[in-house]
Amino acid sequence: MSLPPDRLLIIDDDPMQLELVQRGLARDGFDVRGVTTVAELAIVAAEFAPAIVLIDVNLPDASGARAIEVAREAAPGAHVVLYSAWEESRLRVLAADLGADGYLSKSESVVAIGRRLRELQRGW
Repeated sequence: MSLPPDRLLIIDDDPMQLELVQRGLARDGFDVRGVTTVAELAIVAAEFAPAIVLIDVNLPDASGARAIEVAREAAPGAHVVLYSAWEESRLRVLAADLGADGYLSKSESVVAIGRRLRELQRGW
């Protein structure tokens, strides 16, 4: 099944950060949905069928590994990208360890996050 390439689901437990990133990526042409819990992730991913799932690695209700597992079960074929304010080298290692398709730093501007997502898309 081919997924719409710009359909993006974000999970972030910080509602303000989530709203900021959602708005910025929507302006960048992504069809964006956002959730704040892993339970919501499972439901929305199954209904929305995103091509990309952007996962905050510091969630209070599940580990990053569990969030990736839920995303892959609910949205087969979606690319999973970790998203955190962690130091880049630490985030890169975690993404590799958990089998994520990429990683992004929350410390970048929303414009840079959109640009980086586009770069990742070209590489898949």
